[in-house]
Amino acid sequence: MEFIWGDLPNQKNQRLEFNLYIKENCDTLVVCAVDFYQVYLDGKFNCYGPARTASGYVRPRTINVGGVKNIKIKVVSYGIANYMCDLQKPFFGAELKKDQKIIYSASDFDCYIDNSIVTASPRFSAQRGFVEIFDLTQKTFTSVETFSVAGPKIIDEIEDFGNYACVEPRKKDEGVFYGFKNIRDIVTSYDSYQSCFSVKNDLIEKDWCGYCYKEYEYDRIHTGFISIKGNVTKSTDVLIFFEEYCEGGKWTLRRSGCNEFILLKLPQGEFEILTFEPYSCKHLKIVYKTEGSANFSPAIITLENKNAKVEMALNNPKAKVVIDAAKHTFRQNAIDIFMDCPSRERAGWLCDSYFTGKAEKFFCGNNVIEKAFIENVLIAETPEIDRGMLPKCFPAEHRRNLYIPNWAMWFIVEILDYYDRTGDMETVNKAKDKVYGVVDFFKSYENEIGLLENLPSWVFIEWSVCNTPEYTRGVNYPSNMLYAYVLECIYRLYEDTAAKEKAQKLKNKIVEMSFNGEFFCDNSTRENGSLMRREDHISETCQYYALFTGLCPSEEFKNKMITEFGPKRKNEYPDIGKSNMFIGNYLRLFWLCSEGEYQRVLDECLDYFYEMAKKTGTLWEHNRPTASCNHGFASVAAVIISECLEKINRS
Repeated sequence: MEFIWGDLPNQKNQRLEFNLYIKENCDTLVVCAVDFYQVYLDGKFNCYGPARTASGYVRPRTINVGGVKNIKIKVVSYGIANYMCDLQKPFFGAELKKDQKIIYSASDFDCYIDNSIVTASPRFSAQRGFVEIFDLTQKTFTSVETFSVAGPKIIDEIEDFGNYACVEPRKKDEGVFYGFKNIRDIVTSYDSYQSCFSVKNDLIEKDWCGYCYKEYEYDRIHTGFISIKGNVTKSTDVLIFFEEYCEGGKWTLRRSGCNEFILLKLPQGEFEILTFEPYSCKHLKIVYKTEGSANFSPAIITLENKNAKVEMALNNPKAKVVIDAAKHTFRQNAIDIFMDCPSRERAGWLCDSYFTGKAEKFFCGNNVIEKAFIENVLIAETPEIDRGMLPKCFPAEHRRNLYIPNWAMWFIVEILDYYDRTGDMETVNKAKDKVYGVVDFFKSYENEIGLLENLPSWVFIEWSVCNTPEYTRGVNYPSNMLYAYVLECIYRLYEDTAAKEKAQKLKNKIVEMSFNGEFFCDNSTRENGSLMRREDHISETCQYYALFTGLCPSEEFKNKMITEFGPKRKNEYPDIGKSNMFIGNYLRLFWLCSEGEYQRVLDECLDYFYEMAKKTGTLWEHNRPTASCNHGFASVAAVIISECLEKINRS
């Protein structure tokens, strides 16, 4: 395939349009481009891509174009470090075929810049690209010369899972907007590492007080491309806010840490825009000022997994609401890879993927996306982090040698879980070198008694007190519990008896060093060069790591964890730090299921998830509406609840 790109002076937020009028009938279009693209057939939006993979590789997209006369492909290259994709040189490749014969290639497309797209823009978030600004008073296109670029390796294509349905909101309110003096009051800048533009723009500097507004609301959170059609009888500037959650109708600017707005400069007359970026939205507010009339028709062209469905009959009303919310959460976070959220980051985090993989099997009956997700990690080359270690999320650009050693462990746990769900031994064998590379990395951090000590970079257990430096420094026992479990997984994957024996020795040493007769302590540190038996740091999550990985020193301990702990525990143990949902309480739920405590698990799940499911139709990152209200790993709740319902109904 031929690959090209445009001769552009700016290296950041490059946006090009490739346009072709077809003179000879073709039946298929194959597209390969980065970072992201939209395809339009005869002026109508068709699809979004690519299916992301590692730098130096590309997954093609094959599209039926029978009878099509015009193809337009919009491509963006961010040119900045982010969590959505690798930082690499941009390219565009395309082939139009008739009966497998190539009729047109990339160089047959005309290349343009749409001058109505303002590229000198603030970052949307530290993890994503740029805020979208449209100046529709600029209607000209500038032709751009193209040149050949080195092509990537083309690997297996995966299905386009996007449904691309049009969803319209209901109009909720309108009035006068008394917001803030100018948009800079809410724009957050990022440091030079994030390569932010220094933006000077009249729409950003504008005094937005005293404007009119129209407010809209969707039935639930949807993810996709925001479409605004309408007309204005006088030219006007427009500010469009979108949000996942508004408590009591109150908008909290930058609630999730993002610049969640779009800016438009409109001339008199009719207009139509479709955002290039996908966003997550339940609430939409259009702020505008005009001396004449203004009409707006907002909608979302959804980017959600079309194959996810629920096969089981549900007689429990609350369970139905939660499982339906889990389905919508999964659909919006499983398009080409497993994402943490479809809003702030759109990033493919390890550990999160362990939970979302279970949800894909439940909702789709297969693990096609998970296989591609795993393959991406296996072919990844990340020289910017320590040798043998895996990136914490991928595809993404990793600077400052930052990684999460625990997430590399969860990747190995996921490999075994994936094999148990699919029987795909071919992928297991392909993973072997990466798996043992991780093990070799950890060997250099084993101390004189075989425990991991002073792990580097970001040691992450979960979002609670157990993740503070006081709890993670030295010998961190949740990390070691997981390490022992990883070695057991390696034994099962590759029949490595030495790994099994090492795992048992580790477990014995963890119980000896960490268990104080009542609870497991989180860590041990050194005093005068000697390793202390344990610190007096005890977290609830440490106990769940122990139970999840098979460490249960007594029936008394087990019964205490079942009956006296959990999300609604009383305060009999004020010195034991409470778990957060991710991941401590999820480990609790999995362990309780293994103990046959199905009714308890069902009650805890419905108590935790039902209210959030009612409010947004999705499941959240935390137990309150901060950060993401649409988080991929939470979709595993459907797996847990359905198992409990099935077992309860059988009993």
